[in-house]
Amino acid sequence: MTLGGLLALFLVREPTGRSRLAPPGERPLATLAGSVSIMRRRPRVAIGAAVRVFSTGSQFGFLVCMPFFFTETVGFTTSAWLRLLSVMFTANIFANLFFGAVGDRLGWQRTMTWFGAVACAVTCLALYYVPLAAGPDFAAAAVVAALYGIALAGYVPISALVPALAPRHKGQAMSALNLGAGASTFAGPAVVALALGPFGVAGIVWIFAGLHLATAVAIRFLEPDPEFTAPDGASAAPLGAELHAGRP
Repeated sequence: MTLGGLLALFLVREPTGRSRLAPPGERPLATLAGSVSIMRRRPRVAIGAAVRVFSTGSQFGFLVCMPFFFTETVGFTTSAWLRLLSVMFTANIFANLFFGAVGDRLGWQRTMTWFGAVACAVTCLALYYVPLAAGPDFAAAAVVAALYGIALAGYVPISALVPALAPRHKGQAMSALNLGAGASTFAGPAVVALALGPFGVAGIVWIFAGLHLATAVAIRFLEPDPEFTAPDGASAAPLGAELHAGRP
């Protein structure tokens, strides 16, 4: 145990957490079950969780199959591939901040559909075909890797949209969303495991592109619940109208 851990354990006297935090009568097992049953009671939450699965499924799938493609087929060194990953994730980090603001102005669904789903479908294909045509050209590969990382960030508004689908059960809706996020770490590699043998890397990128386009269709069903209230007290109906009209 580190010195910092010992200090926190013996010297911190913060009372929060020493007593029950859940409301009286709240049953932990019922709450946990509700985090799953919300997807049955609110099918749009289930759709949102499915979108979350496939929004980053391609990312985790590519981490499995793309190293071999770039090093053995394209001709990159392992070091160059790792630098390419750094470019991808750095672009993603900064784009996360950008698309949070874009989603508030253009609308959560519109941002996710065009800057997330459609852009990811296009950049998935570019991540394969551009290096295949250009060879071990790091600059060309870095551009498409950065664009793919930016497109992944286009799904950022889903963290605000899914709780708005069940405003009386936001915690349960967020749990369903987190379930989808965890499942994506399995779904992506699973697609690679099933498709790599029969279809190769080319088939895998087309599958992931198709899944991203499928999320574009699913996002159309993620309309916020009429009971949803924005943080400033505005109701969901005018909020949705303003977002789709392109007003803040």
